[in-house]
Amino acid sequence: MRDEKQRMANAPEQVDPELVSAMTVSVVQSLQAMGYAQQPEMKKTEKQDAPKTIDLVGLVFHILEKFWLVVLLAVVCAGAAGLYARRAVPTYTATAKLYIVNPNSNGINIADLQLGTVLTLDYQEVFKTWEVHEMVREELNLPYSYQQMQSLITVTNPEDTRLLYIYATYPDAQIAADIANAYAKAAKTFIINTMRGEEPSDFSIALVPSTAQAVSKTGTIIKGFLLGTILAIGILTLMFVLDDRPRTPDDIENYAGIPTLAVLPSVKDARKLMGEANQPKTQGGGNQYGKY
Repeated sequence: MRDEKQRMANAPEQVDPELVSAMTVSVVQSLQAMGYAQQPEMKKTEKQDAPKTIDLVGLVFHILEKFWLVVLLAVVCAGAAGLYARRAVPTYTATAKLYIVNPNSNGINIADLQLGTVLTLDYQEVFKTWEVHEMVREELNLPYSYQQMQSLITVTNPEDTRLLYIYATYPDAQIAADIANAYAKAAKTFIINTMRGEEPSDFSIALVPSTAQAVSKTGTIIKGFLLGTILAIGILTLMFVLDDRPRTPDDIENYAGIPTLAVLPSVKDARKLMGEANQPKTQGGGNQYGKY
């Protein structure tokens, strides 16, 4: 009997439900009197009508919190770029040039110049036909498809000129020069036989290039690192912008129309604080069991 009375004396006092209800009503009435709980719908409408802004300070802290992800993605992209630069094969580029002017005319006149300017644009399309690719394949006996042959050459027309530059890129210098000259020859044949046009003149034949174009390993790694950094920051920014969860008491008030009465720590922070409070300390600052 004595133990039961002692247990009842030590038991925490139970809260009266009527008292809690009365306090809740009192708090609500106080909020209504201050104007916080009178117009929740109006505040919600104002929040919806207000333009959405990005919290730049919050975005910066979000990126700093995930900075390890930025570094990781940047290092991965830099490693992939370095591997690509290491395996890249040096290439040579040879250039052949065609002059689009009627060679049979007695001197160059305005009509020939205007005609040459118009035909230059048409003749660029010649190098995209499968017939021209086939002629070059048969002449050089190259084991490539038409799409692969197209990727070997680049045809440009310098501004305000009637010249066609035929660039051929290949890992072998001699074959690069042969491809450029073969395309120039095949284009002239196609223009005469199919388009019934004036044969372009050989302005310059392609010579065997002496310098290879290698991929810079350092530059490629730096580009990969910068690309990874930009990609990681872009992903984190997108995640931050798309995350519309309330994070601060002001956000809760704007969304729900009610003020925040109290802010509780997260479970992790609460456990950490409780652990620090309950941890016994010695005079020297360590725990009671000392150091091992």
